[in-house]
Amino acid sequence: MEIKMSYYHILIEVNDHISTIEQTRDIELFDIIEIKPYLHSILIPFFNEHEIELEDENIEYKDILHLEVKQTLLPIEHLIEEEQKQLPSDTDVTITAYEIFNDRDLSQDVTSVIFDILEAVKLD
Repeated sequence: MEIKMSYYHILIEVNDHISTIEQTRDIELFDIIEIKPYLHSILIPFFNEHEIELEDENIEYKDILHLEVKQTLLPIEHLIEEEQKQLPSDTDVTITAYEIFNDRDLSQDVTSVIFDILEAVKLD
């Protein structure tokens, strides 16, 4: 029996307070094999509407516009390379992680599943 490994990808859109102009930025954490540390630093705090902790910054809950967790069976770079190879050689299109995440054959959105489980077990 073959055991398939999953890779998780956390995508966060946040308000950016660097300038006086309203701006947003994306925080992307790709190719997560062990989700548990991210449960405690990002997912559970977000679920409980608390500040989340990243390696180099903390982000207040009110500044988070959107959070998604995607799951793939291969690392994102590998999926991008494979999809890029399938394009005709004379095209200038570049495949990005977002194209992979929008392809239901390559990626699954597991955000609601994770939050449903957190709701069921009520972890703090």
